[in-house]
Amino acid sequence: MKLINLVDNISYNNLGSEHGLSTYIETKHHHLLFDLGHTDLFARNASELKIDLGSIDTVIISHGHYDHGGGLKTFFEQNAKAKVYIHHAAFNPHFSIKSDHLKDIGIDPIYQNHPQVVLVNDYPYVIDEALTLYANIHQTSLSPSGNSVLLEENHPDAFHHEQNLIILEDNQCVLMAGCAHNGIVNIVEQIQKQLSRPITHVFGGFHLYNLTMDTIEDPTIIHQIALRLIESGAQYHTGHCTGLRPYTILKDRMGDQIDYFEVARQLNL
Repeated sequence: MKLINLVDNISYNNLGSEHGLSTYIETKHHHLLFDLGHTDLFARNASELKIDLGSIDTVIISHGHYDHGGGLKTFFEQNAKAKVYIHHAAFNPHFSIKSDHLKDIGIDPIYQNHPQVVLVNDYPYVIDEALTLYANIHQTSLSPSGNSVLLEENHPDAFHHEQNLIILEDNQCVLMAGCAHNGIVNIVEQIQKQLSRPITHVFGGFHLYNLTMDTIEDPTIIHQIALRLIESGAQYHTGHCTGLRPYTILKDRMGDQIDYFEVARQLNL
């Protein structure tokens, strides 16, 4: 299995970066994109990395925010065959609370009825023997405090529209998370209980940085998260909304069990 990061907040080379997430995943039977970033950057970076977007057969949109589904228009312009799996509530209006107004952070609902879009309602949702979507995560502990400034329509967002992907191949069990608004600890632990094999790798943002407020999670909470993630035994590859300062705290505790998955980085599992 090969994973290449197309979009992240951080790029250490000549490729562009933005506040967003998009990962290219190549398995024995699939060419996937997990999220599409905010703009057309995923496509421009894919071109630079010699990744043919026309070969993509499956797209997963993790939740209904612009920094994960903003590239839908560009994708549909370049690929007319891939199925795009998204939670049925992801196209609901979503906002962040600014000091004097609400900022629209949703995905353009014009794509809700696009023929390539598959609206997922029941979970776990089995795409095939290698790919399964999970949702309905209960926020039992260590959920991001940054959720407090996020709305779905006119009420606090409970993130029922967030879904996660499990990829099974050979001895690998890979969990793809978007922003982990339901809490990365909750996501890992609750999905692990539904699996018959251990999660080996986790990719995604942990939402420990609040973009709206430009603040980070309480370091004491980050330490608690680190300890729970260590207990899982998985390898963690993070970025995007984790934030560099929180990542440094996690890295200090988790050591080689975590790394930063920046733009253009490739991992072969």
